[in-house]
Amino acid sequence: MIEQIQLFFKDPAKVARAATIGFFVMVAFATWSLVTLPNDLKYQGGMIDTGNATGVYAKLYTVIGLAFAFCYALIFFAQKTKKETIVYLDKKIETGSSQEGTTSGQSQDSLNANALRAKIKSGSKDEKWQNGLTELCSQLKAGQGALYLVNAKDKSLEMKSGFAVVLAEGEENPSFQWGEGLIGQVAASGKSLYMDELPEGYASRIESGLGSALPKFLFICPVKKENEVIGVIEVATFTNLSEALRKQAQETSTILSEIS
Repeated sequence: MIEQIQLFFKDPAKVARAATIGFFVMVAFATWSLVTLPNDLKYQGGMIDTGNATGVYAKLYTVIGLAFAFCYALIFFAQKTKKETIVYLDKKIETGSSQEGTTSGQSQDSLNANALRAKIKSGSKDEKWQNGLTELCSQLKAGQGALYLVNAKDKSLEMKSGFAVVLAEGEENPSFQWGEGLIGQVAASGKSLYMDELPEGYASRIESGLGSALPKFLFICPVKKENEVIGVIEVATFTNLSEALRKQAQETSTILSEIS
């Protein structure tokens, strides 16, 4: 029971949902209390003439209404605001491919570009994006993944497809401005980013019928078409991605630019 409670509070989506439900329950209770207040004061508090108290009631209703509106605004913007932590790590590059290949927990060092290209040959454009992301995530043995496409009008990036990504009820697809957050920075710089020590709470918990766990590694790379960034891929994994595999993933991701 205690472990379930701890898991609950580690999931921001569930906590936010519970806080929202609790907020509206309190609003309903406070509304009922205010509606019955004149009657309670008259028959339980001994106030015979409540007509002269109209101004007091109006002031009370206004103050409480503004307080509820302020709390609702805080909850709304708290759900929309993305908490981002940028961690800069000085990595020591090991020499020798044999030493790198035998590192424990490391993924395979090759991707099948032909398989990825085959996945985007048929279906609608949206299906091609989804199939391409799913295939790339599967080859990288990713726990989660997301594909963001660039809006040419305002240079914003909106999540087009997701792999094992669960959004809270009513939550819109994540979006970033050019240069905003890690996604926007990768789009602006045109260079990939790799983090091998994710801060607590950075990535969402990946759940299945058998349990749940948090990914430990994050790889973000731009999708380019003729040196122009048209999108960004974000992949979270449980195992380390070698430098060779990350480089190959960067090169392979350009296949997605062939989608039309």
